[in-house]
Amino acid sequence: MSVRKGSEMAETIGIDEFRRAMRALPAQVCIIASRSDDLRIAMTATAVTSLSAEPPQLLICVHHQSRTAAVIREARAFSVNLVPASLVDAATQCALVGLEPEERFRVGRWQPSTSLEQPLLEDALVGFECSLTSDARHGTHHVLTGLIHQVRFSEGRPLLYHDASYREIGARLDAIHLGWDTAIQGF
Repeated sequence: MSVRKGSEMAETIGIDEFRRAMRALPAQVCIIASRSDDLRIAMTATAVTSLSAEPPQLLICVHHQSRTAAVIREARAFSVNLVPASLVDAATQCALVGLEPEERFRVGRWQPSTSLEQPLLEDALVGFECSLTSDARHGTHHVLTGLIHQVRFSEGRPLLYHDASYREIGARLDAIHLGWDTAIQGF
């Protein structure tokens, strides 16, 4: 595939190679949800990241043809729920293709956020309530940023997605380096 770069064409990787590469990138499983009037919708995603601490903002990527993108853009608000391993069923439910929007909320306990009334998963490790601050189309996706108005915390282990399957975080590895840290303190 070629992409115009200035006055010349630059080669890019193909979609199969891109997908294979992204399978090697472990990521936190999130459920992005939004409510506009009486319509609630949710989707499982890994394209979520922090954007700014001042002001506090998140960045999410949502396919431009998804109903979720349309509802977020209409509501001008959304939630991001970091899924714990104990709620893998909720992540699976929100990832199913072809479900009616309200069916996505049949697994897990959901409640509206206090100020923007966006759906929050009660036992999410972290639940963010955000107002939409920007929306830019890049390729097949909308890159949406949200100003964080509220955050809620729970306990648990994060659910990860890697190599096309859900995973749990393993044991901490930093203890292995304690000997190394002690050894270099003598220098």
